Amino acid sequence: MKKTVLAVLLAGLVFGAPALRAQDKKPEVPVQVTPLRVQVVFTEYDGEKKIGSLPYTLLINADDKGAQAALRMGLRVPIDIGAGSGTKQVQYMDVGTNMDGRADKTDDGKFNLKLNVERSSLYAPGATEKPATFAGNAIIQGQPVVQQFRSQVNLLIRDGQTVQSTVASDPVNGHVTKVDVTLNVIK
Repeated sequence: MKKTVLAVLLAGLVFGAPALRAQDKKPEVPVQVTPLRVQVVFTEYDGEKKIGSLPYTLLINADDKGAQAALRMGLRVPIDIGAGSGTKQVQYMDVGTNMDGRADKTDDGKFNLKLNVERSSLYAPGATEKPATFAGNAIIQGQPVVQQFRSQVNLLIRDGQTVQSTVASDPVNGHVTKVDVTLNVIK
């Protein structure tokens, strides 16, 4: 009789313990992902005159814990790195726009948007333009000058809102770049 009671108790422990452990687990609540359309517009000004506008759209899922959204757009430009040495050596440089973004929804319905934006372009003055200078010093002629713009922003922004996130002046040509960010929830 003791063996039977002991066997029943042992069987209860072996087969009942997983059921008890399963009850201890809290059910996982799925995170609600909100799809967003984020438009980033680079607008360049020469004084008050608008000379260019480059819009980009990045789709971001708010509260998605996976990889951040990314956009890469540009060219691989050959640069002569053997200039003056008598040999022709070419190295390729990426020139264009790179963006990475992530967003989280706040309790009040806004979004905490984290964006890294990078834009590079080549500046090579023509025959009628003045040579490029930086801090009063002329930059080497015959080689392109790479203009770089980088910004990391954390914006608290609501659906439908546009924010001018960054304003920067180019030290070579004096142009002003303004970056506007618009966020829309995709319905």
